[in-house]
Amino acid sequence: MKKGIRRRLIFLFITTAAVECVLMLFVSGAIWMSTNFISSSYNSNLGLQKYGDASQNVFKSLCAYINLKTYDNINSYLRDKAEMERLTLELERKPSASEIKLCEYSVYKFSESFLNYADNAVFLRRQGNFSGAMENFRKAKTAFFYLSESRERLNNLFLENNISRYGNIKNAVGRLLFVSELLIIFSSVMIAGVLSIFVSSITRPLTEISETANKIAERDFDIPLFCYNRPDEIGNICRAFNRMILSIREYIDTIWETAITENELREKEMKMRELYQEAKLTALQAQINPHFLFNTLNTGAQLAMMEGSDHTCDFLEKVADFYRYNLQFSGKESVLEDEIKLLESYVYIMKVRFGDHFNFYSLINTQRLDLHLPGMILQPLVENCIKHGLCGMSKGGKIFFKVYEEGDFTIISVSDNGPGFPEEKRSEILEGNSKKIPESVVKSNDDSGTGVGLVNVISRLRAFYKYDDVFDIGTSSEGGAEFVIRIKNV
Repeated sequence: MKKGIRRRLIFLFITTAAVECVLMLFVSGAIWMSTNFISSSYNSNLGLQKYGDASQNVFKSLCAYINLKTYDNINSYLRDKAEMERLTLELERKPSASEIKLCEYSVYKFSESFLNYADNAVFLRRQGNFSGAMENFRKAKTAFFYLSESRERLNNLFLENNISRYGNIKNAVGRLLFVSELLIIFSSVMIAGVLSIFVSSITRPLTEISETANKIAERDFDIPLFCYNRPDEIGNICRAFNRMILSIREYIDTIWETAITENELREKEMKMRELYQEAKLTALQAQINPHFLFNTLNTGAQLAMMEGSDHTCDFLEKVADFYRYNLQFSGKESVLEDEIKLLESYVYIMKVRFGDHFNFYSLINTQRLDLHLPGMILQPLVENCIKHGLCGMSKGGKIFFKVYEEGDFTIISVSDNGPGFPEEKRSEILEGNSKKIPESVVKSNDDSGTGVGLVNVISRLRAFYKYDDVFDIGTSSEGGAEFVIRIKNV
């Protein structure tokens, strides 16, 4: 554990290789012993076969010499006799209770008699005593006959014994193979277990390091420090991470203290700005634009003359609802459902006024209609689409209003199919540089009666929700401008 990972891996590899080598040597040795045992079981038959061949050669050489008496025959006889005598020395030369040993002793005695009679026959033949040589030759022939029978019987005994031993050897080899398989399985499981433990000891802290790194990347620094004190590479990484986490925490504490001070100043400034905006809105709400009121009442009168009192009543109710909401909730907190109702009243008024100038499409796909937001937020966006996005279109204008949920946000979208929003104006509005923007874009007080422009809407949204990306301006699928409000779901 005190060595590096590289040295530990090398040690584990050497240990595993050594275990495998020992296991292979054991299996190889067991197989060699089994093979050698089987081979030795049949060496007796092979040796007896060689002995039979040697005795047969001696008898043939003896017959040839007795009949022909040539120099080559005597040389062959002496050579074959020497080989037979050498092999005879390997036979059992004492009586024994074992049947095989006793039969082997009989072969030895018959071999001794055969060689004695054969030597006498050769000697007498070389002396010219043909009758004496033939008498010994007949006795040697008889001894050879009994020798062949004894050798054949001994060979059968060896075969029977070897067959019996072969069965025992086969069973022993089977048991040996079974034990070898168990050893291989056991060693494989053991090696796999050791490798699993070793790899786990490496990957577990690495996994924790990876998870900690992801948390740090997500700005979550409230995490426990590592407790790995091993003097290896992973321990060094853990200690480095601990030092890094402590340094980041100290740095965050310093930044946090500075941020608290700055935030207090910013809140004071924000309160002053909100008070200013509220005072400004209150003053603006107290004003009724004569042009808007005149145009609205004139349109209502014309509608009453043309269609009767029912439509006029609906129209005037929408106007009353619009102004009532405008005076009560503008600049204050409201809910999404009330804002949508106000927007419907405003669109109704504008449709009566402008006729086929535009069509309004609404899609509400959310249940969060109780969502809190500043008052008078949606109407200025639709007003901007009508007055500026569709200003060059006599008819065929489209305004889309959508409310839906996307992940952890509720999205409110207002868009049109006009020429779009100039990029330089978009940047200036989002940055709050209202002095660089034409007055008609910043605020709409020509005939709406609200006097609430885009910059004011953006400022109130950012102040209400405490994050800057709550509002954005983009391009709609129809090519016009799109105003998007992204509200976090609480």
